[in-house]
Amino acid sequence: MRKTLTALMLGLGSLSMLAQTPQTDLPQLYSLVDGKTIIKTDPFNDILGHLNLKVERLITRGASAQLSLEFSPDGATEKQSGAFHAHPFFMSNSFVFSPEQPRYIAASPQIRCYLNGGMGHGFYMEAYYRAQHSEFSHQRMYVHHHMVGSGTNFFDVRYNGSATMHSFGINIGAQWLFGRRKNIVLDWHILGVGRGFARGGFTANFDDVSHTVLEEAIRSELLSMTEQAVFTFDNKTDNNVKVSNLKYQSYIFNMGLSLGFRF
Repeated sequence: MRKTLTALMLGLGSLSMLAQTPQTDLPQLYSLVDGKTIIKTDPFNDILGHLNLKVERLITRGASAQLSLEFSPDGATEKQSGAFHAHPFFMSNSFVFSPEQPRYIAASPQIRCYLNGGMGHGFYMEAYYRAQHSEFSHQRMYVHHHMVGSGTNFFDVRYNGSATMHSFGINIGAQWLFGRRKNIVLDWHILGVGRGFARGGFTANFDDVSHTVLEEAIRSELLSMTEQAVFTFDNKTDNNVKVSNLKYQSYIFNMGLSLGFRF
């Protein structure tokens, strides 16, 4: 009997200790360790027709890899960013800096480091590489040629062309997680700075001038882009020319704000 009472008291004591064990809020416990994949988009660029999708994968605490894909199905009707006659010493794919984008498609892998060691949240720095192919349509440049004894002759060159740019740089920003399970994502891309290297060409229709005058005028207008350029004139008509192997370099500046979901 005494043994039975002792066993019963020990059992009641164990139940009391279990009852006093603090209960863990499971959503809070797993909120920052569950969900290593984040899908985001910049809604402002989407509204303006520059479709974009970003997929981020957390690798370890404080580090992640991200792939950004962008596509702009329609180009601006005016002078387009990156067009040869725009002298693109400075470029941006952000509508804040440069709303007049051409038709383009781009892909950019990035390696991100969160400065506070966070799992997909906090201030970050990231290194990126970006490959972009742009198509320029209905572009016009007014070139001039100095004629001996007759002043300066101006004429119109209308062209369609394309260019492929490879760029490298660094982005800084901050990312926050919201919601009970911390699965709503806000990514503020504060500023990105990089350097791009482009190569391309165009096909043009021009006013009734000689081929020699046209080539000299275009080289004078585009300056260093044409150092290795090749001019090919259409034998069937005197008013068409293909210019290839145009090269230029540009500084790249970007910023943005993305919304997404973590799962």
